[in-house]
Amino acid sequence: MPAITALAPDNAGSGSAGLTLTVNGSNFSAKSVVNWNGAAQATTWVSANQVTAAIAATDLATPATVPITVTNPAVTGTGIYGSGGTTAETSNSMDFTVN
Repeated sequence: MPAITALAPDNAGSGSAGLTLTVNGSNFSAKSVVNWNGAAQATTWVSANQVTAAIAATDLATPATVPITVTNPAVTGTGIYGSGGTTAETSNSMDFTVN
């Protein structure tokens, strides 16, 4: 199960330019996706403890408290018996503040 421990930055001013959000935590997979208010963002896997996401200026246009989560996608089992795999798992939520 992925888990978020910190966001960097954890806030931005409304009307700011887009930014790269760094999400620190644990159990991130190479296909993890950062979710901004529930919407998947372009995500780059750095390590099992860090992913980054591109946040557009339009997402920073107005003041808001935005929940951030990370989802590890489901993995389908393709073994000899055709079973196994995992279901998608989503981390705890951490708030990003647009001031």
